[in-house]
Amino acid sequence: MTVRGIFQDEYGLKPEEMQWIVSSKDSSAKDAGKVSKQENIFPKGVPISRGPEGKDESELLASGFVDAIFHAAEPRAYIEGHPKVGRLFPDYRTTERAYFSKTGIFPIMHAVAIKKSLATKHPWVVEAIFRAYSQAKQIAYKYMAQAAWIQDSLPWFGQEFEETRKLMGDNYYSYGIKPNSKTLETLFRYSFQQGLCRRELTIDEIFEPISIDLVES
Repeated sequence: MTVRGIFQDEYGLKPEEMQWIVSSKDSSAKDAGKVSKQENIFPKGVPISRGPEGKDESELLASGFVDAIFHAAEPRAYIEGHPKVGRLFPDYRTTERAYFSKTGIFPIMHAVAIKKSLATKHPWVVEAIFRAYSQAKQIAYKYMAQAAWIQDSLPWFGQEFEETRKLMGDNYYSYGIKPNSKTLETLFRYSFQQGLCRRELTIDEIFEPISIDLVES
């Protein structure tokens, strides 16, 4: 959804203007995980069809059956160095950095959820979980700044860490609703535009009130 939304916002390519193919197999299933129920929700007005039975996305791409693929993991054809398969943006690091500089959006990769009944009965749990994750992140930041380069095998780990902070700030993995409000609102907009939601959702109706004002200390 996020990739489709970025293509629409940044390149003017709408989902309904392409023919979408869902492959029957996944060459990276062990890495990407099983297909969720949400991934099988197909919006109206978008041309979507099933690929040939028994063919994974790598085979469809390498054979020319499809022109490009969106995937959470690198497909087998790319890993194996197929001569006809490459990244859409060869210098993807520059492209991604330019996108962040322009929009300020760092797509959220994971979220923590708790049962509403638990939050209602024990409201202190929401803040306790938030503080625990925030403290753990600070420990990770400190490790990356002081000792990670000793144990990590990447030659330019230190430089990459410094350049990331220069572009995105010291707290580039910001936690909480307010620092991520633009990203969340963009996600809600994409969901509505792509037919995955009947209406555009809001932050106030999605998150517990106690969580909205939580900020990292």
